[in-house]
Amino acid sequence: MSPETNIATVRRMIEQVYNKRHLDLIVEFFTEDVILHVVGIPSSSELDALRKYISQGLNAFPDFKLTFEDEIAAGDKVAARWTMTGTQKGELSGIPATGKQVTESGMSFYRLTNAKIAEIWFLADNLGLMQQLGVIPQGAA
Repeated sequence: MSPETNIATVRRMIEQVYNKRHLDLIVEFFTEDVILHVVGIPSSSELDALRKYISQGLNAFPDFKLTFEDEIAAGDKVAARWTMTGTQKGELSGIPATGKQVTESGMSFYRLTNAKIAEIWFLADNLGLMQQLGVIPQGAA
């Protein structure tokens, strides 16, 4: 697939799976053995682990919205810088709902094969997120 086609695939996945919450479409966008690399948690290589990870985020932030700020592609990879906004109305990694609105920035890298996402590297500003939720004091580093 061309880099442009890969960008379009990743953008459609973000819009359909994350922003419109069509979790049933996960099988259309990801390989069965998708590898998920998230800073701070062990890597996994199964579709159900990815589905659980996405569901936890959407349950914690029911008004979750992910916006790509920049993306670039080369070969079979797409890199994206993004912003997430949402209100924490559900538990997040043991943190009870705070009702606070947050904005988090991050970057993701996707490797595609046969028009599906086969691997994801995910890096987000979790310190900033925890500070906005009040779990970690502002200015703590």
